[in-house]
Amino acid sequence: MPPARDWFYGVRTFAASMIALYIALLMQMPRPYWAMATVYIVSNPFLGPTTSKALYRAIGTFVGAAAAVLFVPMFVQSPYVLVVVIGLWTGTLLFLSLHLRTANNYALMLAGYTLPLIALPVVSNPLGVWDVAEARTEEIFLGIAVAAVVGAMFWPRRLAPVFNDSVSKWFTDASTYSLRFLSRNVQPEEVSALRASMVATFNSLELMIGQLPHEGSRPQTVRNTKELRGRMIHLLPVIDALDDALYALERRTPELVDKFAPLLTATTEWLGHKDADLDRWQALKDQLEALQPAPQALDDRKQLLFSNAIYRLGEWIDLWQDCRSLQCAIQCESQDNWRAVYRHWRLGRLSPFLDRGLMFYSAASTVTAIIVASVLWILLGWTDGGSAVILAAVACSFFASMDDPAPQIYRFFFWTAMSVVFASLYLFLVLPNLHDFPMLVLAFAVPFICVGTLTVKPQFYLGMLLTLVNTSSFISIQGAYDADFLSFANSNLAGPMGLLFAFIWTLITRPFGAELAAKRLTRFSWRDIVGLAEPATLSEHRLLGIRMLDRLMQHLPRLAMTGQDSGVALREVRVALNLLDLLAYTPRILGVPQVLLRQVVAEVGEYFKACLKAGERLQAPSPLLMTLDRTRRALSGAGDDETRRHLLHALSGLRLALLPGVEFVGFVEPEEPLPHGIDGAPL
Repeated sequence: MPPARDWFYGVRTFAASMIALYIALLMQMPRPYWAMATVYIVSNPFLGPTTSKALYRAIGTFVGAAAAVLFVPMFVQSPYVLVVVIGLWTGTLLFLSLHLRTANNYALMLAGYTLPLIALPVVSNPLGVWDVAEARTEEIFLGIAVAAVVGAMFWPRRLAPVFNDSVSKWFTDASTYSLRFLSRNVQPEEVSALRASMVATFNSLELMIGQLPHEGSRPQTVRNTKELRGRMIHLLPVIDALDDALYALERRTPELVDKFAPLLTATTEWLGHKDADLDRWQALKDQLEALQPAPQALDDRKQLLFSNAIYRLGEWIDLWQDCRSLQCAIQCESQDNWRAVYRHWRLGRLSPFLDRGLMFYSAASTVTAIIVASVLWILLGWTDGGSAVILAAVACSFFASMDDPAPQIYRFFFWTAMSVVFASLYLFLVLPNLHDFPMLVLAFAVPFICVGTLTVKPQFYLGMLLTLVNTSSFISIQGAYDADFLSFANSNLAGPMGLLFAFIWTLITRPFGAELAAKRLTRFSWRDIVGLAEPATLSEHRLLGIRMLDRLMQHLPRLAMTGQDSGVALREVRVALNLLDLLAYTPRILGVPQVLLRQVVAEVGEYFKACLKAGERLQAPSPLLMTLDRTRRALSGAGDDETRRHLLHALSGLRLALLPGVEFVGFVEPEEPLPHGIDGAPL
């Protein structure tokens, strides 16, 4: 049973839809049901999403209506040309909308399919395009205004508490996840589930952050949310690097494990505190610094292993401190400038990774679907067949960003077909017995409130929203009752037929699913690592690294979905991050060590070129591992202490990422791989 606040949302939204319908009838608008349906499309239990969707729907509707007024008179004498223009307009704006991952992509996508919504019904009467465009714009603007005003006036719910709850959930999962590695008690199934939950929460925060300004969140708070998300993305590769460093320490230098154990104990205790006390953090950092070997001692491989483990632990501690301090600042809405303690040069504004190849293919599939459906409509001579093309365009646009859109399009088809049944029951059994508007409200109240309440639940959202919107539209409420069964069947069965066509078309043109997307993301990662080995500025190289981190959050869910080892993807990101450190500090070293460092970068690039050519991840070549070892020894006494230490840690991290469980060993010393990856899968 939904809670009381969900029922209140259902009642509030129904009231807003009836207000919009009443005003539209009072103003004698030609299609008042559009205003009613728009209320349900725009409404959301939270103020921010309602306001943002209202704004972007208004923009998209206006742009799409203007395009209809422009293109229909221009190409109406050539229907096939008009069809191509409509398809290209929808596909182009869909392609552009896929570049945006926040709520503003809705404006572009809506502008794309609003053109066929307005243009196709008037191809037989092109002179009426202005009237239809004007009416649709007015009625949708009316629905938007009513939904926004009612949502803001009657107990609006802010999205910020939901954001804070999601952040708290991420911290709960991340704390348990980190604790498992710090306590050296890794249960593969548990950490895999925790990582999946952390990634899902992380990805959901992006959309919420984009909507916070629409409900009045202060600029500093919004900046803090972006900073928090920017640090969250680093946590998984940092923990993965720490796990490898600790494992190498345990296997190669067991005599130093007892010396390191107090650090893990102190860190585990510190992790249990949910505040961001700087004194406690500083005390822990001092404890780490006290155990850090002197720069001269790093020539010894065992001391380097110990130093690398301390460095990786310190990196995680700084990162966690920043995340906690940002969480506190966001929860109390502090307007003070936030100060970071994790100030790694690799940090930067998140740069979204976009697979433009798949995006273009999705948009092209939508364009061809519109063109083929339109040609079939023209050849069949079906008077109301334009509705089939319209819903095919809407369905293909809605789910274009998904790896496998066919199941969702089928749900669209099913609930639209059910809406035809519900609308026919209302139109021919209920409405003939109603004689005034209050009776109409009573007739709609119970089912619309119940269904509207269920839209709050994510698992019911799509089906229930389609039922409300399509039932409202198919009933086609006017100022006077005028219903004909044959006309109703002819016009409203076209929609499900168009969705069935879209479902079949998608099955044919997009049968790949998440497997193809995961494979492409893997190859993109390899290409970016190759790109790091090619000449470029440090800022360009850093952009590649930041983009790889963003891609990791898209890659991990797909790998989990297809049953592949996600630990490999984490290691590839770590290879890139350590290469970035080498590229940053190499210019500070002169002579032979610099030549060897550049050779390391070049050989890593060649290795991943070979992986690209082979189409699979190959075993790290022995010459590369030998070059890593020679470079480590060549750094003895080179450069200043800080530069040398950073380079040695980067080399150590690179070696561990390329060959799990192995540090700098002699050429004849056997290499022992890790028994498990970060998620426990065999390597």
